Amino acid sequence: MAHLNQCQKEIIVSVSQACVLQPEVPKTCLVQGPPGTGKSSTIAGLILQILYSKMENGKVGTMPRILVVAPSNAAVDELALKLINLMPKLPEPIRFKMLRLGVQHSMHHQVRNYSYDAQIGQYIAAETRQAKATESLEKDERNKQSAANQIYAEKMKAEAEGNAVLAGKLTRDYKEKFQQIEKIKAEIRKPLDIKARKELERVAAERTLAGADIILATLSSSLSSQMEKYFIQGIGTSKGVGSLRPISVCIMDEASQCVEPEALIPFKLGFCKLVMVGDHEQLPATVTSRKAQQLDYQQSLFGRLFSYFTGLGGEEGGMVNPVLRLHTQYRMHKEIADWPARYFYGGLLHTG
Repeated sequence: MAHLNQCQKEIIVSVSQACVLQPEVPKTCLVQGPPGTGKSSTIAGLILQILYSKMENGKVGTMPRILVVAPSNAAVDELALKLINLMPKLPEPIRFKMLRLGVQHSMHHQVRNYSYDAQIGQYIAAETRQAKATESLEKDERNKQSAANQIYAEKMKAEAEGNAVLAGKLTRDYKEKFQQIEKIKAEIRKPLDIKARKELERVAAERTLAGADIILATLSSSLSSQMEKYFIQGIGTSKGVGSLRPISVCIMDEASQCVEPEALIPFKLGFCKLVMVGDHEQLPATVTSRKAQQLDYQQSLFGRLFSYFTGLGGEEGGMVNPVLRLHTQYRMHKEIADWPARYFYGGLLHTG
């Protein structure tokens, strides 16, 4: 993360301290990020800072659990790809575990291996192989195949030499060996019985959710049936999984591009720290109903909180203003960025 500018580093340190200090005290942080200011990189850096600043004795399972949400699959996948690219740079023993919730075919192809369905499938496949001693069976199959190949070569040699009696015996031996190989293959392909399969699926679901340090989802899929069972109903605290590790922090990207009811969906998961990243000066959520527009339904929770904290309400009672701003953009040419920087951001947006 050496490429981050000073402002991004300061925001990462400030927000991460708000998230990890006094974990039981509810706190909200708002980060305004105009276009091209590196919001995704800042969020990725913030996630790593929160995870590893609270990890105990180098144990991965002691990290705070972070929920990362956004209104669209594209926004979620952009953050997921940032995190995937950071993984190889971390030592393998302390590498975080990531879980992407949602419909697999709607995800970026590089993210699909981290999807809920893919990870469940990988666990079930590995445990099924172990339960059926597949590795031992495959070794036996290879040995028998090697022996069968040797018998076949000897049979061909006997036939070439005109030794019909020996060739006939070797033919019978080869068929017998071939039948043994087919039996082993059938045993490998044989599925587990229904009861064992269901139990394996239940444990796989629990372990997948229990092991995830970072859970990524769209706002609409953040409260899936699996999430509700594990984090709200508490189903998933069996001996094999261990005690429940709650969600400590929720980071909401593109928070200004969703309507308020949508932004409230993940709140049911009970986290104490909320980080909202967005820019209310950009396009709001798409609302097609004229009546809804007249009633300000397109108003985002980010926009409402931003107005409150930057207005008179934020000055009452000595309250610390939780709004932080990224102020260096790298996307537009300086001359192109000059007018929007002055019109929308009061001249506070600079070009890097």
